[in-house]
Amino acid sequence: MSWLIDDHPEGGLRITHQAFPRFSARWTTGTFPLDQVREGAFFWTDEGGGADDAIHLYDFIWCDPPPAHGRVERIVRESIKAIERHIVSRT
Repeated sequence: MSWLIDDHPEGGLRITHQAFPRFSARWTTGTFPLDQVREGAFFWTDEGGGADDAIHLYDFIWCDPPPAHGRVERIVRESIKAIERHIVSRT
């Protein structure tokens, strides 16, 4: 499995992509935590039944060089699917 979801050292949750390109990002659901975004890109989904269903990814740390823009979008969508599977498996 190339995805790992665990607790972030500063609180909240983190997703890590363990295959190339390796990266980690903090994530949460619900209201966007703009006050926690330190730098770099952030992404969110607006799919689902309401604001509580939104998934937000932020504070990306790239271990490998970030891929081209189109590939970043694809890998972010893959990470959101991994988060959704994680959420469903815990309910």
